[in-house]
Amino acid sequence: MNNIADDLLEGVKSISRFIGTTERRTFYLAEKGELPGVFKQGNRWVGLKSKIREGYERRAAGTEAA
Repeated sequence: MNNIADDLLEGVKSISRFIGTTERRTFYLAEKGELPGVFKQGNRWVGLKSKIREGYERRAAGTEAA
């Protein structure tokens, strides 16, 4: 990815599509701080695809607690 726009997900809907779960579940995980690379920017949730993917890969490898 050459620029941040290619890596950026804006809003719970976009994030939920990327991780393959419901918007409600995505919002819950984001609120609990359990989605790496997902944070609030103003009043909107945003995420970085690369960081979300890295977080899931670390968990799958057993190097990060669930």
